[in-house]
Amino acid sequence: MKSNVDVLIVGGGPTGMTMALELATQGVSFRIIDKATERSPYSRALVVQPRTLELFNRHSSSDTEELVAAGKRAEGASICVSGKKVVDIDVNTTKLPFTKYPFAMTITQNETEHWLEKTLAKHGVQVEMGAEAKNITQDADGVTVTVSTKEGVEEEITVKYVVGADGAHSAVRHAASNLTFDGDAYPQEFICADTFMESKLPGGRAYMCLGNGAFVVLPLKDGRVRLVVSRPNQDTSREPTLEDFEEFMQEIFPGGGSLHDPTWVTRFRLHHRGVNNYRDGRLFVAGDAAHIHSPAGGQGMNTGIQDSINLGWKLAAVLRGEKPDSFLDSYHNERHRVGQTLLSSSDRAFTYVTSTNPIYLFLRNTILPWVLPLVAGSTSRLVEKFQFISQLRIRYRNSDIVGTADGFYGPIKGGDRAVDGKLTSASGDLWMLDLLSPASHHLMLFSGSGPNHANEGDLRGAEAVFLGHTKATFKTHQIFSEEQDEAQYVDVDGELHKAFGFTDAGYVLIRPDGYIAHIGPLTAIEDAARWL
Repeated sequence: MKSNVDVLIVGGGPTGMTMALELATQGVSFRIIDKATERSPYSRALVVQPRTLELFNRHSSSDTEELVAAGKRAEGASICVSGKKVVDIDVNTTKLPFTKYPFAMTITQNETEHWLEKTLAKHGVQVEMGAEAKNITQDADGVTVTVSTKEGVEEEITVKYVVGADGAHSAVRHAASNLTFDGDAYPQEFICADTFMESKLPGGRAYMCLGNGAFVVLPLKDGRVRLVVSRPNQDTSREPTLEDFEEFMQEIFPGGGSLHDPTWVTRFRLHHRGVNNYRDGRLFVAGDAAHIHSPAGGQGMNTGIQDSINLGWKLAAVLRGEKPDSFLDSYHNERHRVGQTLLSSSDRAFTYVTSTNPIYLFLRNTILPWVLPLVAGSTSRLVEKFQFISQLRIRYRNSDIVGTADGFYGPIKGGDRAVDGKLTSASGDLWMLDLLSPASHHLMLFSGSGPNHANEGDLRGAEAVFLGHTKATFKTHQIFSEEQDEAQYVDVDGELHKAFGFTDAGYVLIRPDGYIAHIGPLTAIEDAARWL
């Protein structure tokens, strides 16, 4: 039978539900299915990064604040080597500039999923649980899929595109004829527990304790912590117990505290693999279906969420006939590089921290205590590292669908993240990215902060020029460096003008996913229309 939707999303986890949220906002018809009959009660992925919060904020600032309130803000981290603390890092020292959310937070994946379910419900969308995708075949006209329900009912549907957000064993990836998933398993086994911890140590901090193995403590709400242990010569013939954690904690993290009332204890292995292409015709993969890696830095779930945000608006543009099908190739071109960088960086960090190789043990236990204080003593180095981990530094400058006006030498280029900053307006204070919505492009017109700054009439004239060169829909916002009678928004401290490099008047065309499609001086705005 022919489906009455354009897109089938396979997988109802954070990546799949984010895709659903993006498509719902764009007005695209879709279904989202998951073969699991119910949500997992276990915590799994824990960390939500600042960039993810910024992108959720596009949908609703108040809803995002609900998510933040449900989590635990990271207050800092301590690293111990051979039982001795070698460095303390305070989040206030590494406070990130130009963002409303200068912090990472821990929140269990099931709570993040619950938040996404509530947000989707506002669009009248629900994940079809217990529904599995089988017999996925594509041709020039569409994709035919057999959807099998938990009741044993089978339905054959045809859609225009399928997005596989169905994890490491993705049925969508397996159905694609041109996708590989190369990589390997890490040799170590790990044990993990979510438990209550009584301790005299400062709460709200993460602890990484290294020695003959690794012991990691991540704070959760209500006195609970996540413990992850890599220990040589573990007894893998039985299930781990809380006593295993306590024994190793006293060895590698003496005085850490006492554990009780675990809610989850498990043993697991990890893999690092990446797909060769994020697209095969009408099939796309995202999240763990495209890349799996170590949990170092709390990157995985956040990367999958951003895969969906990158692809969602592009699918909508093609389905509305605004862009050709080839426009969707930019999804691979932009996100594959991000996935590969993540795989290599997390692999290096994870191997360094957990390897039992004598060379790594020597570096970790002898050299690291000397190097870490030097790194932690440099605020600029810490901020740079945190910006990478926070995913605020992801950019697509090499993409074919972004650009920078000739002769513009500001620090921010086409393909970069649109930085955030505080504005004032007649209706109150806000952040610039609060103005964004995921349903359209946004044209930000800056007056300039120098002596030749533009007035309101100049900015309106520039908008008229832009309108004269495009039929596409977009939203415009005027941002002035000083208060004027009819100023829409005012960059009171001039921080945004400085960040973008707008001494003279300029513009920033921001894509629905929060990245810059084009940037330049106001005199070049005619050129910007072709990047919409």
